[in-house]
Amino acid sequence: MGFVWILYLVIWLLRTFLRFKFRTREYKEIYIQPLGNIYLIGMMGSGKTVTGEALAGLLDYVFVDLDAEIQKKEGRSIPEIFSGSGESYFRDVESSVLEHFSKEAKQVIATGGGIVLREENVRRMKKTGKVVLLKASAESLWRRVQYSKDRPLLNKPDPFGTLQQILNDRASSYENACNF
Repeated sequence: MGFVWILYLVIWLLRTFLRFKFRTREYKEIYIQPLGNIYLIGMMGSGKTVTGEALAGLLDYVFVDLDAEIQKKEGRSIPEIFSGSGESYFRDVESSVLEHFSKEAKQVIATGGGIVLREENVRRMKKTGKVVLLKASAESLWRRVQYSKDRPLLNKPDPFGTLQQILNDRASSYENACNF
């Protein structure tokens, strides 16, 4: 019962103080089945890394930041991967790194914002754990990422408009991919 209490506490803290929005399904569903991994999905700036670190600490799970692991594997930053090899190559590496880490259990994995763009990634996450969607408005996301130089998809003349478009384009993919 301790796990459920901690889960409710984390969700309450995130909803109350950070204004994260979770799907309204029963949170107990996480506890009913063997948990495996917890995958955090959502747009850039939705809080996947911060939430993942906190949740992993509370659950005594290993925390994995997929973007950091991709950078470690490639030996270069995500913007460098995008500019040097392209988005398609980045998505290939992302899928490979996800496959590697999904073989272990008891991890909280903060994914990249585009992880849901490939159905194989969604299937793998659902097969090996629970997928939690972190949501925020376009305005909130913008406040969090507007000064970051590590967002290659926003290197456009109208970065806020681009962010809104990406959010709209991915909304149904996020909803379809998540358990919560």
